[in-house]
Amino acid sequence: MKHFLICALLLLGINLAKAQIKHKDSEYRNHPYWIEMMKDPEANYFEVVKAYELFWKGKPQPLEEQDVLGTSEEAEDKHISRRELRERKKARDLQRLYGLECKKFAHWKMQVQPYVQEDGHILTSEEQLKLWEEQRRR
Repeated sequence: MKHFLICALLLLGINLAKAQIKHKDSEYRNHPYWIEMMKDPEANYFEVVKAYELFWKGKPQPLEEQDVLGTSEEAEDKHISRRELRERKKARDLQRLYGLECKKFAHWKMQVQPYVQEDGHILTSEEQLKLWEEQRRR
């Protein structure tokens, strides 16, 4: 029983430490941490937005529905260099891969914005309910 309790506490400590990890800006640019961060109820709003913006900095974001679904096809110019073609393909692949996640991010951002505190903490469901009940009593 003691071993189980020690293991449980150790796992809990690891998970709490993992939730508090802040990444470097270069890591945010190279990996879409914002996807995982949106799902974390302990995530700091400003850190998630920063991770999203750094990831997409200098990259074309999928904003239109046809980009998200991958249905729009660009007419290829015959005089474009191979390098330019590779860059366009890479951009389209990124848009297809993360297009739906971008829509989820926009929805997440709109949904949590009213509950963001000055320090970036997002109110939990319980805190939101308590706030709603307090406002209703007024």
